[in-house]
Amino acid sequence: MSTSSGVVLPDGKTIATYGTYNFSYDVDRGMVGMQGVSFSIFDQQKSNLWIIESMSDGKIYTYDRDSKQCYKSTMPIHPITCIPDTATYVRSVTYGYGDKQIIGDTWLVKIDDAITYSTVSRDGLCVPLTGHSFLPNPAVTTAITTTDFVPKIIDPTIFDIPDECKNIV
Repeated sequence: MSTSSGVVLPDGKTIATYGTYNFSYDVDRGMVGMQGVSFSIFDQQKSNLWIIESMSDGKIYTYDRDSKQCYKSTMPIHPITCIPDTATYVRSVTYGYGDKQIIGDTWLVKIDDAITYSTVSRDGLCVPLTGHSFLPNPAVTTAITTTDFVPKIIDPTIFDIPDECKNIV
């Protein structure tokens, strides 16, 4: 998965990042796990990150594998497991070619102040293929693209919260 995001902080400072991650999603446990590399756009600072999102408690654990530091935050966008009934259908798209195609449906999802355009697989697995989210305050924009998808969790330890993160308030 590749991600990009931009944030305008209350003091006017702009932060932007690009990252590539091994991404796993466990809908039954409500967990997302990502391990990979993120680059700050303006100074190209590289970070080796392990990110765990727990939808059950609405928390994000970001573990910097270089500094061994962990940061705990609240999800800025209310987590959803797929597409809510209140979403508006936008269009369908096809990924791939020949007999190797995935059909995706794009939906407009509005939750609180967040606006997201999510394209998910139509096959019942609800694989997040692309997503574009926008928040007004603070101003945030985020995009994701899923590549090299396989319909299984290759390494279940990706959801294990590191010891350095367990005692953070």
